[in-house]
Formats: sequence, structure tokens, C-alpha cells
Amino acid sequence: MAVRDDEIARLIHYAKGMGVRVIIYSKSKSGSEAEWTLDGSMIQVYAGPRKSKTQIILDLIHELGHHVWFIHEKNRQPDMKFDEAITRENLVEEDPDKPTPKHLRKKIWDVELAGTAYWDIIVKDTNVKIPAWKIEAAKEFDMWMYQMYYENGHFPKGKLRNDHYREVQNKHRPT
Repeated sequence: MAVRDDEIARLIHYAKGMGVRVIIYSKSKSGSEAEWTLDGSMIQVYAGPRKSKTQIILDLIHELGHHVWFIHEKNRQPDMKFDEAITRENLVEEDPDKPTPKHLRKKIWDVELAGTAYWDIIVKDTNVKIPAWKIEAAKEFDMWMYQMYYENGHFPKGKLRNDHYREVQNKHRPT
């Protein structure tokens, strides 16, 4: 088994120890990269043919960050405002003319930000060997994506997204 396969297995085992079932699908039904259920029961990661094992690991860390936040800060009690925001966001995908109100987008931003506070703990607990700069770059890029969503009501796409991704990678990559 390769190093990244071992890390994926450890992250899945870590999740299982917290009562979370992890399923890795080959294709996304919703278009997202990964999802954590609001009741904390499951993490779904979508690993298409172009997705690297490193990206799968980063997706697992991201979603586990939500779950560790859910345990430590919410005492495993669902956050109804976050639930409302996510439910509303899912409705927007069906009807783009009704954007999610900004106060609900702020709630999503706050939860995403809170989850990143646990990434370093998860990395240390599971002995992930991905270079620290890649983890920091992924964290910064995720936060930028959600901040843009909060401010504009949609995630950046195309050239803006790709240019910012390269910028963040170059900023964190050791020279």
C-alpha cells in the first residue's frame, strides 16, 4: 500500500472512531467535491479519475474539520441556522433567481472558518505527511472560495478561480 493510501485509511479510521461513516464515490451527484452530513453521521468524498489522492486527503481533512467542530463546539447538536442556510443553498441550485440571503451565507462562512481551526489537529492526530505548505495553501484557498461566496452569492469559477489557485500555491510553495 502506498503512503497516500495509508493516510486515507487512517483518516477513514479516525472518522470511524468519532462515529462517522466515510464513503468514497467515483462520481459526484451534486457537483461538490465532498460533503459532511449535518447530523454528523457521514462524510461523502467524490474521487473522480482526475482527482489525486492528495486532494482526497485534503477533502477528508476539510470535512473532518466540520465534524470535530461539531463535536467540540456544538456538542453534537445540529446548528439550526446552518441547517437553514444549507437547505436554502440547495434550493438556490434549483432556482438561481432566489439567491441565499447574505445573513445565511455568513453562517456558512462562519462554519467553514470554524472547521479550518481543527485541520492541524487532524493532520497531527492522523500523522498525515502531506507537506505543510500544501495543507496551508488548501486551507487558504478554501477560505477564499467561501469568502467570495459570502460576499457575492456564488463561488468563483473559471479564470478567476484558476488564477487565485495558482497564486495561493505559489505563495505557499517553498522556493
